[in-house]
Amino acid sequence: MFSILEDKVGKHDFLLTPCSPETFEILYEDHEGYHPSCLENLTKNLLRFGIGEDDIPTAFNVFMNVDVLPSGELKIGPPLSKPGDFVDLRAEMDLVVGVTACSAEKSNNHSFKPIDLKVYGCERRFAQQDSSSLA
Repeated sequence: MFSILEDKVGKHDFLLTPCSPETFEILYEDHEGYHPSCLENLTKNLLRFGIGEDDIPTAFNVFMNVDVLPSGELKIGPPLSKPGDFVDLRAEMDLVVGVTACSAEKSNNHSFKPIDLKVYGCERRFAQQDSSSLA
C-alpha cells in the first residue's frame, strides 16, 4: 500500500492495535476512568468513509517503540524519535488513511506535543474536506 522513501528513525510498531479503553486497562495498570483513545478517534472520523470499528486493522504506529520480551510480552518504551525526524511514505494505490496521535503517556514519553503531517498530491475532494470536524 505504501513505499517508505525515507525514514529518519527506523523503529516503528506493527504489533499493537489502536489503543482503546480495553488496552488502557491491560497496558496501563495505573489508569483510572475514561481516557480518549486512538480507536475512538479513528472510528469517529472514518465512519464517513464507510469504515467502522471492526474494519480498522492493526495500525502502523509511526515512531512507536515496542519490543517483544522473551516472555512474549510487549513492552512499550519511550519513542526514539527526535524533533525534526520524519517518515516519507508514497501511496502505491488510492487509500483512505486515518491518523491519530496517541494520548497514552508511555507511547509519547509523557510529552503531549502536536504532530506535523503533510499530504502531497491528494485529490482535491479530500484535501478540501472540512477539517474542523476532525478530532
